[in-house]
Amino acid sequence: MQYQKTSMLSKKELKKLKKKMPYGYFSQIEKRVNVSKRTITYFFSEKEHRYNLEVHQAALDVIENYQQSLNEIKTRQNSILNEK
Repeated sequence: MQYQKTSMLSKKELKKLKKKMPYGYFSQIEKRVNVSKRTITYFFSEKEHRYNLEVHQAALDVIENYQQSLNEIKTRQNSILNEK
């Protein structure tokens, strides 16, 4: 896969993306895409950011799954705590 020096992500967007990532995101992304650890590291590096479409898509998938899990947990917790 070829890397792009120019990115679809600004530094500000990259920071926001990283903030949304759950604990253990690196290994979750690694399981989803067949790229080296270095490729993932470069994607998330603010100094040497190298855009990779597969890593970007996997990162978004990880965030969506995490947020969905949080919403399910909150709903379940509210249901249990509000039982009479």
